[in-house]
Order: sequence, then C-alpha cells, then structure tokens
Amino acid sequence: MLNPKPAPSVPIASRTVFDTATYIGFLIFVLALPFGYSTAFLNIGLSFVLLGWVGRIISERKLGWQRTPLDLPIALFLGLSLIACLFAPHPASSSLGYFWKLLRAILLFYAVIHSRFGSRWQHILIAFIAAAGISSALGLWYYANDTRLAIDFMGRIGLQFQGELNAQETRNLEISDKLRAALQECSVPLSETATIAPSKRFPDEWRIDDPARQRRYVVRKDETHLRVYMIEQRLTGTFKMPNDLGAYLALGLPFVMGYFVAGWRQKQNRIRITLVLGAVVILMGANLVLTLTRAAWVSVTLAVVWLGVYLVVRDWVTQPLQKPESSGRLRKRMLLGAAVSIVILSTSLFLMPQHITARFQTVIKQPTGFMGERPQWWQTSLELIKAYPLTGIGLGRFRYEYQHRGPPEQYNVPYHAHNIYLHIAVEHGIPSLLLFLWIVVILCQQVYSIRRATGFWGNGTFIGASGFLISALIYGLADNILHQRTVLLFWFMVGIIFLQQGWRTKNVA
Repeated sequence: MLNPKPAPSVPIASRTVFDTATYIGFLIFVLALPFGYSTAFLNIGLSFVLLGWVGRIISERKLGWQRTPLDLPIALFLGLSLIACLFAPHPASSSLGYFWKLLRAILLFYAVIHSRFGSRWQHILIAFIAAAGISSALGLWYYANDTRLAIDFMGRIGLQFQGELNAQETRNLEISDKLRAALQECSVPLSETATIAPSKRFPDEWRIDDPARQRRYVVRKDETHLRVYMIEQRLTGTFKMPNDLGAYLALGLPFVMGYFVAGWRQKQNRIRITLVLGAVVILMGANLVLTLTRAAWVSVTLAVVWLGVYLVVRDWVTQPLQKPESSGRLRKRMLLGAAVSIVILSTSLFLMPQHITARFQTVIKQPTGFMGERPQWWQTSLELIKAYPLTGIGLGRFRYEYQHRGPPEQYNVPYHAHNIYLHIAVEHGIPSLLLFLWIVVILCQQVYSIRRATGFWGNGTFIGASGFLISALIYGLADNILHQRTVLLFWFMVGIIFLQQGWRTKNVA
C-alpha cells in the first residue's frame, strides 16, 4: 500500500508576501484615518489588508478562522441589518451602501484578530499614535492661521451681487441696502460697521466681518447663486466637520492616554516614553477643546476620571499592600501628577478664549436650547421606532424619513439621530439594538479579562481600552460613533482588545 502524499506546504515566500501586504495595509490605514480628505489612501490600505488576508487563506488552503464570543451576535446583527435594508418602507430610497460600510468595518475587526504579526503589532499602534499626533499638530496650525474652521450654511443670494462684493475693498463702498436685504433674508443681519473683502486664498470667495455682532461669514460662488455661510470658531482640523474630529478624539484620546499612563511604570525609557506620549495627549486635548464638541468633552472627561480612580486603586491601595516598600514612592508620584494636573487645568480656565468659556458654561448652566435640535430629532426617532419596531426604516434612511415626518420648519435636516442607541433602533430595529447591547456586554467582559496583562503594551491596552469604551458609549448618547470613519476606528480598536487577549493567552500557555 502506498503511503499517502503529504499535504502541500505553503511556501515561506508566499506567506511573507501576503503577511507583508496586510502589514503595509494596516500601516496605511491608521496613517490615513485621521485625515478626512485621504479617502483614496484609506481605501488603498483596506484593500491591501483584504488582499493579504484572502491571499494567505488561498495559499494555505484553509480558512483558519479564529472564533470569538462576538461571532454570534455580530452574525445576527449583520443579518438583521440586511433585512432592514431589503424590507425598508421605501426600498428604492434605502441604500445597501450603508450596509457595506458596516460590513467593511466588521471585516476590519476580523482582519485584526486574524493577523499574524506578533510583536510587530506594536508598529501599527505606534503609527496610530503618531498619526493622531501629526493630525492634532496640524489642527493647531490651522487654528492659528484661522483656517479649517466649521461653517454653517445660511442661504443663497443672487449672482448680481458679485460685482458689489468685488468692489467693496478696492472702492471702499458702503454695503448697499439691496445686499443687506438679501443677506437679511438669509438670517444674516449686518451692523453698520460690517466689512466685506475678497478672500486671499480662494477665487470667487468673499469674507464678511461683523465685529459689532461678533460674527463672521463667507460667501462662495456656485453655478447659479452665491452661497452664504457663517464661520463658527470650531476647529475641523484634518477632518471635514468638527463633530467628526470630536468623535475621533472621543475614541482615540482615552486609548492613547492608556499608553501614556502605562509609560509611568516603565523602568526603561520612562522619561522618553512619557514625554512623547504626553506631547501627543496634550496636542489631542487641545484639539478636543477647540472643536467645541460638548459631548466629546463630557465623554473624555468621564474616561479620564475613570483613569484617575484606577490609578488611585492600583497605585495607592492595591500595590502598597503587595509591596509596602514602594508605597511612599508611588504616593509621591501620584501627588505630583495630581498637583501638575490641577495647576494646568486651573491655568487653562483663565487663558481660554471667551468663545470657549461661553461654550463650556452651557454644559454647566444648560440654558434653554443648549442641545440645539437634538430633542426634536430624538422625538422623531421615537415616533419612527413606534412605526417600525422590528425591521426599522432601513440603513441610511434617517434623513429621508425625517424630512417627511419631522416638524414643518426644519432648520437642519440630520443624517442620523445623534444617538447611537436610538439610531440603531430606528434604522435597524429594536432587535438589533438588543444585539448591540449584547455586543457591548461582551466587550466589557473582554476588557476586564485583560486587566492582568503585563508590560507596557498589555497594561496600556487595558487602561486605554477601558477609557475608550467608556468614552465611546457616553459620547454615543449625543452623537453617532458608528458613522463614517469612526465606525472603522471603533471596530479597529475592538480588534486590538481581542488581539491583546490572544497575546495574553499565548503567553500563559
């Protein structure tokens, strides 16, 4: 009897090529993630990741699936999402493209846990932190140069005013009554001291400064009208919208802070790690303040409070009982850190510009209307949930339904419910919301399971993942974290959490 042929071995060169493609893809992805106008590079990175993952499966002739506790709830969640798209009240207006965006983000999670980089995953995390620091540094540079600020569309005026706008600076003319009336119809009342000047950066663009009303506007030409926007003193940075930047920071800043805190315990290169990560945290924190995104302020603050409580319990209570000889040094370090933090926070309150202080006061005093139109959006969301409780209205259809079911006078028509829990229930259905809460419970259990991880990367991942999860879930009460790039960031970080558990299990084994 002939001996059976041995299974064909996978050439080492093939494995190296596909693993390298995945590695390069992840590097491109994390470097492009905080830059809102780099969609092409982002897709190139994801394509490399997919190519390397699928290529390795084909070359090895086996799926090699790594099972996780999230497999069942994710499969059910995706199934119900597809049903919501197919059985939407108006299927013609429902887009399966939103389902693909969700599927792409979840596939990214599985690509992370199926990677075989070993310690090279540290390079991906280093690139992620470096990209966050570079993006935040650029954000401060933009703010200092009065660029990349948020704009709010106010209305349109006729092209016949273009000549007057061009002549304002050269002829030193007064703003005509007709132009004032046209702007008044766009809810742009101008004082007598308002001035108009052509933009120095872009053609067919004009700036209106009204210091008496503390307002600034920009007028831009399109094919048929002149579009009028109000300039808000809110930083967009390397993103397209200030809320996009706020969502990125709400998820990313607590994660980076975890490694910053873990760096304090390092015996080697402690000063260098602390200085580098501390600089990134300061840059990201400054961008967070300048976005004026109050939900991100609150969510990151609560995440930082958790980090403080964790440090007190770990360094002041638990470890001194285990190592009494080090208790004095730990307490001195904590007191010094607390004193420095208090000084920085106290000083910043006096140095903040007036518009940031005024925005901060709305969080404390909560005047009428400080939440904008969110209460109306949430009320309409509840009405939609009552109308379509099981299958929802279909992914990506919130804006369409709100236009038909919202109030008659709509100043701003949103693309989502500005609450992840309501949004999932509206577009996916109540069963999908229950599945999402199941996923959240599993994530909390997974983060808790890596609490004993050791070393800089293990300890930093636990602390950062805890802050990330707290901040994401709290920020989700007032905005949608599962939207555009933040849905990719969310599932990427979930993959890091499960990958850390994989490292810990292998190390224990």
